[in-house]
Amino acid sequence: MLNYLTGLYFMGKAINGQVDIRHLAGISHLMVCIGRLQASRTDQLMETIGLYRGQAILLMILSHHDGLMHSDISDKLGISPAAATKVIKRLEALNYLQRRSDPADERVSRVFLQPEGWAVIHKIREVFGQVDRVMLSGFKKDEEQALRALLIRVRTNLSASPPEPAE
Repeated sequence: MLNYLTGLYFMGKAINGQVDIRHLAGISHLMVCIGRLQASRTDQLMETIGLYRGQAILLMILSHHDGLMHSDISDKLGISPAAATKVIKRLEALNYLQRRSDPADERVSRVFLQPEGWAVIHKIREVFGQVDRVMLSGFKKDEEQALRALLIRVRTNLSASPPEPAE
């Protein structure tokens, strides 16, 4: 039976209560399921502070790179400039950020965190930290480091390789 929410897909059966891992679904399927679960948990916790995940990510980006242009924000978020503007306007309405003209070129608008935006950064970090703690519950420090290293390699591989057509 296929269970997309937990990412468990077995073509065999458990033996003496132990799962035979040779029958797990492919890595891609498992990564998609983990991504969905992580996003769902993060969304639930972000609701408690009145933000959506994308808004929180934008605020975190600005906490490291305050004063970005709209085009930089859309690139960093991986969304269209129109979608980025929508997120910016919503956060501006909450007084979390402010758009200002660039002094060197008034045609350019830059986005800056407001004091209210800086104040919520701690809460956002706590939510992401809480999700990380749940995901890594029961892991030893060396297992966490190994997982991190493997995931970085996967990300590097996917970033470096141009997509090839499926056979």
